[in-house]
Amino acid sequence: MSPYASPNDHRRYHYLELANRLRVLLICDPETDKSAASLAVNTGHFDDPVDRQGMAHFLEHMLFLGTRTYPKPGEYQQFMSRHGGSNNAWTGTEFTNFFFDIDNGFFEAGLDRFSQFFICPTFAPEWVDKERNAVDSEYRLKLQDDVRRSYQVHKETVNPAHPFSKFSVGNLDTLADLPGRDLRSDLIAFYETHYSADRMALVMLSPASIETQLAWCDRFFSTIPDRRLGPPALSAPLYRLDDLGIRIQIAPVKETRKLALTFPLPSVDALYDKKPLTFLSHLIGYEGEGSLLSLLKARGWVNQLASGGGISGANFKDFGISFGLTPLGLAHVDDIIAALFGYLKLIERHGLQAWRYDEKRSVLESAFRFQERGRALDTVSGLVLNLFSY
Repeated sequence: MSPYASPNDHRRYHYLELANRLRVLLICDPETDKSAASLAVNTGHFDDPVDRQGMAHFLEHMLFLGTRTYPKPGEYQQFMSRHGGSNNAWTGTEFTNFFFDIDNGFFEAGLDRFSQFFICPTFAPEWVDKERNAVDSEYRLKLQDDVRRSYQVHKETVNPAHPFSKFSVGNLDTLADLPGRDLRSDLIAFYETHYSADRMALVMLSPASIETQLAWCDRFFSTIPDRRLGPPALSAPLYRLDDLGIRIQIAPVKETRKLALTFPLPSVDALYDKKPLTFLSHLIGYEGEGSLLSLLKARGWVNQLASGGGISGANFKDFGISFGLTPLGLAHVDDIIAALFGYLKLIERHGLQAWRYDEKRSVLESAFRFQERGRALDTVSGLVLNLFSY
């Protein structure tokens, strides 16, 4: 099965599902100077046990430290860098993503090493303590980071029954050995409970033919266990009534002035083909004459406006509007909020005409039609998450 592609995109695509229910997208790009692969798992820090917060992140670290096939820690990274490649991973709320790129001639050998993460990791006992300390160092490094501090305040002020409230990074306290339960045992139990082919998706990009990539895919990834977990369930609301309509003030470490408003919404993923929030962000973020930003700039209160950001997940979407404030703007926060709500009322009255939507749609269609070729690594790591949605 092939997806609908831009007429300016001359790569070949092939989508399939392996017998173990791993979703796969193969891309043949004869012009690429690097080959790349990305495998995402539909599990993240939302799945951390309450008494093991940071476990998903810790597991991500541990998977790089040896498999039964390639037991030497560091061998994977050395192989990649020796052959012009790079590798990394990240742990999010509901997904963990692993990816690498490499010189074309070494892609097959790279896939062999990469696939073993999801088949036979060793979780060598001598590396558990070392990596626990590495995670703690990552946590401490961010203690004075204003973005991370604001994120943590957000976690402290949502519904505590929602998994977003969990501490995602982990440290020496959350990853300590417990009476009768050492960290490695819990790590293995977490891996075996959450890492399953039916919760995974894979994207590969290479100049090799689709037929060759199909053979690699079957050879290296078909033995990932299918534990038949099904998608994770998320039922608790992100906010209770008591969590809404409140004003939170944060004292930053660095000199920064920002006003952020959050409008909580249910998940909007099902509206991906209509893109209502993209349209609203376009209207609110407009910077020309008569815009909200031009008014607030003229008054000397604001120097920046961003619209549409915010956290999202299986059952929630925050629509965020943020302002970069001037020193004078700090004294006019209520006036800025009043102006924003006046502008939203203006959009409600005059901004929803069909011609505005059609204009925005034509811009996006043009961008799709004439899209530029991205880096192989960016292509695979972006598309792999789409396989869970479309």
